[in-house]
Amino acid sequence: MRSSEDWTTPHKLAIVYIALAYGTDHVLSDEELEALEEALREWEPMEAPSVREVIMEAATVFLEGDAQTEVRRAIRELDSELSPQERRETLRHVIRIAEADGVLLEREQGLIHTLADAWSLKQLGEELVADTSAVVQRRGEDWGLIHELAFLYVLAAHSADEALASDKIDAMLDRLQEWQPDLSYEEVRAVLRRALQVYADQPDESLIHDSVEALKEALPSVQRLTILDDLHTIMSADGPLTRNERQLLLSLAQAWEVNVRLNGQG
Repeated sequence: MRSSEDWTTPHKLAIVYIALAYGTDHVLSDEELEALEEALREWEPMEAPSVREVIMEAATVFLEGDAQTEVRRAIRELDSELSPQERRETLRHVIRIAEADGVLLEREQGLIHTLADAWSLKQLGEELVADTSAVVQRRGEDWGLIHELAFLYVLAAHSADEALASDKIDAMLDRLQEWQPDLSYEEVRAVLRRALQVYADQPDESLIHDSVEALKEALPSVQRLTILDDLHTIMSADGPLTRNERQLLLSLAQAWEVNVRLNGQG
């Protein structure tokens, strides 16, 4: 298999398509695979076996390598390799692949918007998502990055307690206010209540993973470190960190690719 360093343009397109079709929910439906193959054939006339070979090579790197790094590299290089019209057409292919299974997931929308922003096609991306024929799944129109942050705060605050201590609630409100000082105290409380409602619905691992990934993709490393400091403050508001709380912090640091030290252990 050739190295990703010397991939062709179809390979780079394939890994972006796979990131959308498989990377967002870890399921590649027959409909998504068919849409993916069709998109690649439209880009460059290829026989079916050749298309599948490109897909398999891209999928192998996605599954066995550093998927996020490869996807970011592909997006960056395609920005210069494709003409403005080709980038617009590729974005249309992306939305067709995303909606092929009849459902447009929140994480799929996020990747579409990330791609559109990177290629200066923000308006087109918003139009394509708004006009989709698929069922749009989201936590609500009122759910934004501040809610992802609040949700993670709640997860951290609840990791060691059945009931949320008032000290931890106050710490969460204070930290959320620092992230968006333009919000009133009541608006910040509303954000926290919304996150608590989502958390109360027994979020599964995929929902937690989505929040962690959304914050990683949206924020630079220095701000991810700030979040970890927030979480440490919230967790320790009612006493020393428990083993579970320490493990959660270290797991998040690893997921966000940042280094932390807890009492001399990092």
